[in-house]
Amino acid sequence: MTVATPSTALSRVKLAIAGVGVIAMMEIAGGLASGSLALLSDAGHLVTDSATLGLTWYAVSRSRRPAGAQHTFGHHRGGIVVAALNGTVLVLIAAAIAAGAVTRLQHPTAVAPVPVIVIGSLALAANAAIALLLRGAGGGLGVSSAALHVIADALTDAAVVVGAVALLVLGWTRADAIVSLLIAALVFAGALRLLREALQILNEGTPRDLDAELVRTRIAQLPGVEGVHDLHIWSLDREHRALSAHVTVADRPLVEVTAMIRLVEVLLCDEFGIEHATVQPECPSCSEAAPIYCDLEEHHELVHRGVQRPG
Repeated sequence: MTVATPSTALSRVKLAIAGVGVIAMMEIAGGLASGSLALLSDAGHLVTDSATLGLTWYAVSRSRRPAGAQHTFGHHRGGIVVAALNGTVLVLIAAAIAAGAVTRLQHPTAVAPVPVIVIGSLALAANAAIALLLRGAGGGLGVSSAALHVIADALTDAAVVVGAVALLVLGWTRADAIVSLLIAALVFAGALRLLREALQILNEGTPRDLDAELVRTRIAQLPGVEGVHDLHIWSLDREHRALSAHVTVADRPLVEVTAMIRLVEVLLCDEFGIEHATVQPECPSCSEAAPIYCDLEEHHELVHRGVQRPG
């Protein structure tokens, strides 16, 4: 089985940008020739998608950069920011489609149906192919959100074709508007799911498919572990998860504690897909000293007085 890589995602996003541009030009020409507002509106939608795909390409390019002193976790969050922007734009697009559909219900517009059917069908086939191209490209949530944009384009093309066929066969001028309202609802629902996932990651929430209490329980079940606290689980993007935790252990030699922490890391990777874990062992019986908490005001005052804080 072929594994999608960032290089694969980049090349496919470039192809998608070119394909969307060709479809937009085709729809502009067809819309002007047939008098179809639906085709011209969809062409405008595709222009915004080109910008979206460009942002996605930029985000995937940045994600390939190595981590450094200024970005110690790397650049994976760029794709999540793009996904949030895409979700916002999709909500606006759904609102625009719905508003246009309501207007057409009130004031049906006559168009030449045959050119619309031909061009709409070509655009539908092309957008479906681009969506399949992006769905298997990898590249994280940013690329997935771009694929959702293209799927919305394909649905809009389908509405245009259905409306034109209904106009040609039945003379029903409101068919396009009714189908467009259904599509607006689908696009809106998909955008909300996308925004929820993107905002969950940006707010450093626990991944939705992970149960933090189950993770805590599984760690505590390992031999030698007496308790787990200060447990935090978050995502950099869809593919990269991180965890930090304090693990209470019995009074043991350092080599055994190190082996126990390694067991915790293996458990987290194998069972929960958490690839970056920071686990701090604590041995209450090893020291009676009170815990040290970071007090920035106290620290600055001590530095100003030239006093070094113990520990």
